[in-house]
Amino acid sequence: MKLIHFPKTRFAELAARAGGITQSAAIEGALKGIESARPESDATILNAIGAIEEILYAPDVGSNLSEANMHAILRHADQIVTLAGMFCYEQLDLAARSLCDLVDGLLNSGQSFVAPIDVHVRALRLMAPGSTSPSRAEADKVFEGLQKILSHFKFISLSSVDKSLDVEP
Repeated sequence: MKLIHFPKTRFAELAARAGGITQSAAIEGALKGIESARPESDATILNAIGAIEEILYAPDVGSNLSEANMHAILRHADQIVTLAGMFCYEQLDLAARSLCDLVDGLLNSGQSFVAPIDVHVRALRLMAPGSTSPSRAEADKVFEGLQKILSHFKFISLSSVDKSLDVEP
């Protein structure tokens, strides 16, 4: 029989002490802390969507974007994915992931079309915090359209847009 030795660490000693708070209380406190950050997160999401719109609708932008602008859009979309996931904005999360898939695919294929990105950004605006959320059927139609765009370019969807039927409004 082989003995397993667990070294004594400061954390192990603290964990073994009596007292502290229960696991459920710690989780509840963490969830309250996250929830208190929702207003700031919502503002950040709206600012990120606005920043993407500024890039797309700049006076000097034609039907194509620069590589730098594409990378900037990807950074903003990634920020939206992170926050939408953290605060359970499922529809917004799917739309932002689809935008990331699109922009990444365009960058990797040397393309930089504005129109398909614009469609995705309009979907983000539709599903943004504080907007009137679309019904499940309406959201499914939007996700079908976003999937058609990815399919048109033959981009693989890493965002699970095709699983939109499981999303609650």
